[in-house]
Formats: sequence, structure tokens, C-alpha cells
Amino acid sequence: MIKIDIDENLWSRCYTVHSLIIIGSKEENGDYNLAPKHMAMPLGFNNYFAFMGTPRKSTYKNIEREKVFTVSYPRSSQIVLSSLAASAREEDATKPIVETLPTVEAQEIEGQFLEDSYFQLECKLSEMMGKFGEWEIIVGKVLTAYVSEDMIRKDGDDSDGNKLIYNSPLLAYLHPDRFSVIKESNKFPFPKDFKR
Repeated sequence: MIKIDIDENLWSRCYTVHSLIIIGSKEENGDYNLAPKHMAMPLGFNNYFAFMGTPRKSTYKNIEREKVFTVSYPRSSQIVLSSLAASAREEDATKPIVETLPTVEAQEIEGQFLEDSYFQLECKLSEMMGKFGEWEIIVGKVLTAYVSEDMIRKDGDDSDGNKLIYNSPLLAYLHPDRFSVIKESNKFPFPKDFKR
């Protein structure tokens, strides 16, 4: 093992695997913003979802004001669309590229999803918590969830897991600057009688 300097971009010194998601939020002018994030995850096993945000970004400000947001899990074929959502804002603070992205309307809240994303969540802001440098954890309670028919797992049936992932590959973000398409998987070797 090589000791590294933790004061200089610790998380970029080796690759780590993350989900890539798109957070949707409503702008003050009524437009919608889509922003890719990778520091994101479910919180526990209940209906809470969280991601890291900062007050200097419009996503944070939008959610703080509107109290809702959407989460889209893009398909592996949507890597370019996901990248475009990260485009810089224009001088007038608009993000015109987002208007060209294919979207669908949320049903229970005012928001949009990236069209054809395989897993979609409509969330109500639960809390903005902690100070981790300039970053905070934005927590949402999941109000409604949708999953594409080709990606849904049958309750209690893990027999089709490898086939399901092979037929509908997953997108992984490899921080800091790569991505991967996951088509192969193996059942995790849990100890006998393991329970969460």
C-alpha cells in the first residue's frame, strides 16, 4: 500500500464505483434542470433517497425552494445524454441544452425525468443535513417510484438476475472520469442463513 496525501483530492487518487443518476429540479423561472450526480444512494431500506449538494449550485437552490425533486437512473445507452446534462450554464444562467434532452413529466410532483431512464423516483424534500466542507446531504422521501418493465425484479425470485442485467445493462460511473457498462453479474455469496 502507498500512503497518499489526503489534502489533495483524495477521492480522485483511485477509481471507485458509483451509480450515475440524474436529479431533476424546477428552476425559479419555471424551467426544469437536470443534473447528473454520482454521490447518491438510498438511505437505509425505507423510502428515502439522498445525494450530495452544495448551495452554490442551482440544483440545491431549486430543491430548497420547491421542496421536491426527481431521480432518474439512466440506461447504459444514455451516457451521452447524461453527460450533456452536466453542460455549463450560459452567461444568463440558463442551461439551454436541458431543453433539448428528451424528458417525461413526473406524475405526483412538478418535475421531469430523463425519458427512458429505467428507474424513476419522485421525492419530497425531507431535510438538508450536515456540513461536509461546502457539501450537504439532500434527503428526499420517495413519494412515487417507477421501474421499466424490462428491469423489474420479481419478488423473491433471483433466478433471472443475471439474464435481466445482461439484457438491460447497468451504467456505472467510475469516479473521477470514467464509466462502465455492467452486463455480467454473479450472485453474492452471502453466509448461510444471512439476514439483514
